[in-house]
Amino acid sequence: TPLRSLSGCKPAPNEKPSLLNIQPALWLVGPFFAAACATSAFLEYVVESAAAHVAVFGVGSYIVFASYFVCDFQLMRRSTSYASIPDDKKFYVLSNLIKAAVLLSYSPLAGITLYRALLRDEWDTHRIHNLGVLYAIPDCVSLFLVSRMALTTKIHHVCVIVFMLVNLSSDYSSPGVPRALVVYAVFSTFAYLVNLLLASRFLKVHAWMAFSMSMLALAVYVSCLSVNWAWQVGFLCSLWQSGGGHKLKICIYVAFIALVAYDDVVLVGWLRSNARKKLELVTQTGKAQADKAE
Repeated sequence: TPLRSLSGCKPAPNEKPSLLNIQPALWLVGPFFAAACATSAFLEYVVESAAAHVAVFGVGSYIVFASYFVCDFQLMRRSTSYASIPDDKKFYVLSNLIKAAVLLSYSPLAGITLYRALLRDEWDTHRIHNLGVLYAIPDCVSLFLVSRMALTTKIHHVCVIVFMLVNLSSDYSSPGVPRALVVYAVFSTFAYLVNLLLASRFLKVHAWMAFSMSMLALAVYVSCLSVNWAWQVGFLCSLWQSGGGHKLKICIYVAFIALVAYDDVVLVGWLRSNARKKLELVTQTGKAQADKAE
């Protein structure tokens, strides 16, 4: 992405996490949401060249990289609930909260881009370049800072960086494989709720709220994947039949995108399992409250 690993990094099985209070989490999400909105506006109206985009990516990655340590330092001082989280899980929590905030801020721009591209056949190359740079920043940083990360997610993040470079060298004015990449990326952006769900494992969230978030995240994710994959198959088949030197590019694209799709499938499995566990927890909580009332 322009692509996303909605998974961020996968939780290890059978973990019982320490919990972070909601207030410190909001202190973190709010500023990152505002900063991401400002960066998006800056790229939209100021940055024009590919070289400038690369510079923004470098500076943005450094700022996000430093922000991890600033947030960690401040939360350690001000939040006892954050301090109680094991050290090897702190950056995991920060990573998913940060990514949830930035993806939420990008979603309106991504939605407009997708609407104009698919329904009006208006492929705005400059805006697509912007989205690619914005999306790659948090993935690149988490690749270096988050130790608890599944191998499939690490591969995904590497693909994100490679695709960002491909994106900056692509012109979307005519049909081609890069258009498939853009659509996959945009659908990925809408899944910020999944990153919030992953971080919520370490937040003090009511059982019903956790179950609702799990079901909603699963529904949104599966819906986005279904529509996205259906469009990908139709578009790539049409492009293959058109000839024009697209066949080799399609093969290369499918080889890379299969790595991302596999990560998506793994995450769907985890989302289903997590929703089932949350339902069991809600049921047990309800029975306990009923027994207590009696």
